Amino acid sequence: MEKAIHWFPGHMAKTYRIIKEKISLVDVVIEVLDSRAPLSSLNRSIREVIGNKPLLLVLNKCDLADPKETEKYLKQLNKENYTIALDSLNGTKNINTISNAVEIVLKEKIIKSKEQGKSIYPIRAMVMGIPNVGKSTLLNNLAKRKALETGDRPGVTKNMQYLRANDKLLLLDNPGTLWPKFESENQAKLIALIGSIKDEILPLPTIASFGLEKIKELYPNLLKERYKLDSLDKSDEEIFLEIGKKRGAIIRGGEIDLDKTYDIFLRELRSGKIGAMTFERDN
Repeated sequence: MEKAIHWFPGHMAKTYRIIKEKISLVDVVIEVLDSRAPLSSLNRSIREVIGNKPLLLVLNKCDLADPKETEKYLKQLNKENYTIALDSLNGTKNINTISNAVEIVLKEKIIKSKEQGKSIYPIRAMVMGIPNVGKSTLLNNLAKRKALETGDRPGVTKNMQYLRANDKLLLLDNPGTLWPKFESENQAKLIALIGSIKDEILPLPTIASFGLEKIKELYPNLLKERYKLDSLDKSDEEIFLEIGKKRGAIIRGGEIDLDKTYDIFLRELRSGKIGAMTFERDN
């Protein structure tokens, strides 16, 4: 049986309380997901907090994900909530895409406001997402400025902030929010693999081996091509030793530094250097 893994820092509990206080001030909620693990990065606990508030889902980092799988997830998720896919680095295009999507989600409210001779603009949107799904980078590009601290590690954003995307859209950012307990060990590993929980929570070899097995299963040719591997018919340790040797992770005596190798592998996986991959399959 898979064991439950808990990781819920105190600031996240505080964020949930603030969200409850601020939710009445916004018109719509935008939840940012990671396209490489859409279902595992979807926070079901948010639904309890936002109530009946309109919700837009954003599959972010689609440039790092398998485009065929992203299309499948768009169709699947659209059955429940309106969903779009974004490359977090394409600021100008994303502004129009998100603005248009928000207006689609709020279509009835906008029509009703016009009939009453009122204006709903600027629309106020609360942006949510688990840590490290690219939320702050996305917001910075939407606002055309580096107003928010960003990083490739979870827990960077600490405070709620308003940003203006354009004359029609005002965005309320808040820190990444997880849930108190992961549904399964597999879900925890997927979340760790995309960098949404700190690497100290799960052992580095565990995360790296999980990632290696996923790529061996789903994208073996990308793995072989990136590290110039002749065969994958070896143990994980043998493959990592080979990767470490080719990446220069060698310590005194000619031994391979496996911890450094794991770190190199995960950084290359998360940054898309191995290739565009989707690690979660449920469609």
